[in-house]
Amino acid sequence: MMNRNSRRFTTGTLVLGTLLTVAACGDSSTAPGGEQELISRVTLSLTPAGGGSAIVTYIDDADGAGPQAPSAQVGALSLTAGSTYTGSVLFENRLENPPENITEEVEEEADEHRVFYTVTGPGVTITTTDVDSQGRPLGVTFSANAAAAGSGNIRVVLCHYSDNPKPAAATTCTFDTDIDVTFNYTVGN
Repeated sequence: MMNRNSRRFTTGTLVLGTLLTVAACGDSSTAPGGEQELISRVTLSLTPAGGGSAIVTYIDDADGAGPQAPSAQVGALSLTAGSTYTGSVLFENRLENPPENITEEVEEEADEHRVFYTVTGPGVTITTTDVDSQGRPLGVTFSANAAAAGSGNIRVVLCHYSDNPKPAAATTCTFDTDIDVTFNYTVGN
C-alpha cells in the first residue's frame, strides 16, 4: 500500500513527464525537425520581367498533403512566348481564421524547406532565385522563361527535411512533402 508522500511523488513525476513531452513535440523555428505545415492553398504569381500585370492562379487543397485530391486550378496560367517572368509562390492555411501565411514560416525555416518545380511539357523553364542561409536553393521566388509556344504542367512540391540534412543538389523531394499540386499552363505567341 502506497503512503500519501509516495502518491504525491508519483503524481508529480507523471505531471512533469507530461509537460516535458508536450514541450518537446512543439514546432521549432530554429532546430531541425519542426512539424509539417498544413497548407490548404498554393498561389503562383508571375509578373512579366518587362513590366505589366501579374498572372495569378491558385489551387485549394483542404487536407494539404492528405488523401483528398486538390480542387481545380482557379485562374489561367497563360504566358507569352519569348517572355521572362518573375515568379513567387504563396503557401497558406486558409482553414485558420484569419488565414495563416505559411510562406513566412517556410522562409524563416529555409534550411529545412525547399520548393521543387517540375515542368512537364514544352516551352517553360523555371529557375529558383532565392537560397537558404547555407546557399542552397529555397524556391519561394523563381524566374520562368517562356521560350516557345505549347502547353503543359508545372508541379509544385514543398519539401520539409525534418531531421534530415537538406541536400545542396536535388531534383526531387525525397523527404516529407508538405504540399504537392500541379498547375496547367499555356504559352502562346
